[in-house]
Amino acid sequence: MYTLNNLVVFWNHYKSQKFFSSVKDHFCTGASEFTSQNYRTMDTTSKGDHEEVKDHVSNGHADAKRSAPQDSSGEEIKRQKPNVPEGMSKREWKRQMKKQKREETKDEYRQKKKEKRKQARERRKERIREEGDANSNADSDEARNHHQQKRIKYNYEEQKKTGVRILMDCGFDDLMNEREIVSLSCQIARAYSAQRHCKHHLQLDITPFNKRLKQRFDEAIPQYNKWSTVNFIEGDSLENALPMDDPESMKKITYLTADTDNEIEELEAGHTYIIGGIVDKNRHKNLCADKAKELGINTARLPIGKYIKINGRSVLATSHVFELCCQWFETNHDWAEAFNAVLPPRKLHAASQTSSAQPETSEEATDLS
Repeated sequence: MYTLNNLVVFWNHYKSQKFFSSVKDHFCTGASEFTSQNYRTMDTTSKGDHEEVKDHVSNGHADAKRSAPQDSSGEEIKRQKPNVPEGMSKREWKRQMKKQKREETKDEYRQKKKEKRKQARERRKERIREEGDANSNADSDEARNHHQQKRIKYNYEEQKKTGVRILMDCGFDDLMNEREIVSLSCQIARAYSAQRHCKHHLQLDITPFNKRLKQRFDEAIPQYNKWSTVNFIEGDSLENALPMDDPESMKKITYLTADTDNEIEELEAGHTYIIGGIVDKNRHKNLCADKAKELGINTARLPIGKYIKINGRSVLATSHVFELCCQWFETNHDWAEAFNAVLPPRKLHAASQTSSAQPETSEEATDLS
């Protein structure tokens, strides 16, 4: 039978155990089994154990202090708080600092990237030599899509005129972040490249060309001023590039978006097709369809769901939509072949990677907005 003194000792032991359980992983080598002798001696030993743990903790703080950065006199250097401009959030300030650092190291980054591309070309040539010319060349030509094949550039005079105008609506600057603006500028550059490598000419207009998108081109792609086959229309809105006061001409304008039941089977000469120039990962629903409805513009979607199956998210890049329009003419008006030529293999089901794909009306349309 325990006496009052034993109960007090037991309670002290319980508190000690609770304390040791939280620090034993760092400061203790193990736990000993308690016996009746432990209970009798706990009142005299617990204080010593606490002092031992205290020494471990003190030594740990001392080690941490010694590892902190120090100046020449041995005093610890205190971290300076960043001078964030008034009216700017800390997150925005960090973003601006990163952008400034990228600008300062841009030339060095480009040089490293150039060297990596050169090394990759050398490795590819070496691999082709090892695999053998005949088999590797035949297999690779069949496996590559038009992005990977070496293509011929055509001058404007050499291209067959289609009478089709593609208008890229870039009036969504305020809905994109800085990274998405960069992505959109790269997609416009790819669209220009696709236009140059196409036997058929589709007129490409970019509007409204202003704000951060224009700033991005001026800083990173200044050669855009020499793109004679692309019209950059500086205005405040899409309406500036459309004949809003001519109802008959407006009937020949179509906004391409997935948020409609209308499907187009062919691109007609004398017609204008608008592509939504926005990178938003489908964040803004019905954006292009609502804008077209507000302006009184017809809407339609490409018949992508009829001919191929898509892996993952069915969202196409802006440049892909323009390339599809180009390839439709290149493939003699064959949508299935155009889709398989343009879309990356990772987005296609294996069964659909063939030009002989049959229409499948049960598939949902791809989001082109």
